[in-house]
Amino acid sequence: MQSQAPGSEQGRAPAKRKQKRPAGHEETDDDERSRKTQAGGTSAVRGLLRDFLEQQLRLDVQRQEMMERQARERLFFEEQWRQSIQRMERERLMLEQAWVEREEQRRMREEARAERRDAILTSLLTRLLQGDL
Repeated sequence: MQSQAPGSEQGRAPAKRKQKRPAGHEETDDDERSRKTQAGGTSAVRGLLRDFLEQQLRLDVQRQEMMERQARERLFFEEQWRQSIQRMERERLMLEQAWVEREEQRRMREEARAERRDAILTSLLTRLLQGDL
């Protein structure tokens, strides 16, 4: 068997430990590259978040505009409906008034006929009673 360092797994290289840098030590290329990659990843995530938030804002604005347009359309159709009902009510009142007027004229004609008939009957009865016939 092979001898291994305590705590290391078989077949794996022992983990590299970061060495403390002495004060004033300059960064290595690997450290700088790692930091740039991390910064690039952070900025990419920030960019994605910014794009997502902008998209959400656009969707919110579109939703608000759609709701306002629907509210205007609803008000327009309600006003059209109200005007239509008012127009039908006016037409109904005019038709009813015309019917009342025709009915009144019919009654007047009927009364005039009844009066003429009564006058003729009275005249005939008077003549019969006086013996003129």
